[in-house]
Amino acid sequence: MVRKVETRSAPHAVAVLVGSALYGGITVGGRYFDQLGFSLLEISIMGGLFGTLTLLPALWRRPEWRIQWSEKWLFVAYGLMGTTLQLTQFAAVVLGVPIAIVALLLYTQPVWTVLLGRLWLAEPITRRKLAALALAAIGIVLLVGPTDGQGEHSTIGMAAAAVAGVMLSLWVILARLSALRGNHPVTTTFGYQSSTTLGLFVIWAAMSLSGQQPEMWRLDPGVFAVHWLPVLIYTAAVNLGPNLLVMWGMRGQEASIAGVLLLTEPVAAAILAWLMFGETVTGHVWLGGAFILGANAALVARVPGRRASSGPEPA
Repeated sequence: MVRKVETRSAPHAVAVLVGSALYGGITVGGRYFDQLGFSLLEISIMGGLFGTLTLLPALWRRPEWRIQWSEKWLFVAYGLMGTTLQLTQFAAVVLGVPIAIVALLLYTQPVWTVLLGRLWLAEPITRRKLAALALAAIGIVLLVGPTDGQGEHSTIGMAAAAVAGVMLSLWVILARLSALRGNHPVTTTFGYQSSTTLGLFVIWAAMSLSGQQPEMWRLDPGVFAVHWLPVLIYTAAVNLGPNLLVMWGMRGQEASIAGVLLLTEPVAAAILAWLMFGETVTGHVWLGGAFILGANAALVARVPGRRASSGPEPA
């Protein structure tokens, strides 16, 4: 049931922004684990698998956080979407598409989120949102910058990143829908991660039987044991932590607004790519980041005398 509360809460916006910045480690982490020799499946399943195992004790102690049977179809949809999102975003990285280009295609998400938020959640498309989208679009183009000299990129990889952008939009919409239905952030995070992990196990079983491209679909527990420290850091700081922050933030933000707030991720990814792989952070990256942060500020700024009328009750 949806209860009447303010839906533009500053603490919830900050939670989404912080979670988004931490999400900047996702594509960078994918490149890092690819260089360590992880398969596409191992990279895709790692965060959800260990995040699910980490949350199990919390659900054991707090029965009210467990998934209710009435919510099963929501999390079935989340699992189908999450499986596709994980495979497509990391396929682009594994296939050698530069992180900046992956970010450009992945963060077409706000456009789809605004449209789907209107269709599914009846969220208004306001001039403020359109202005923020325009600023964000300029920022993303500047963030990617010129690509001359980077060589040809995998067509399949770039198509995968484009599909991931649509899936990321659905991730935002379903997170907001789960919040509106009164699910606790731990419930939503666990439901998303466990259903996605289950979906990836199904893909692994199917591809193992087919015998096609075994190097991409390998699932070796030993690789996680050997590299346990970076796996632990990735699960906590890049996956589980930001998931909980964003799921909580969704309780006080419309999906379309959260979709633009999440654009902090490619800025963080560009900086992390520079720190870890030496990818140049040039002037256009800083300028693009300024436009993206400006888009965030435009959405977070409160309009005097105007308050949203519906949304889930904050924790």
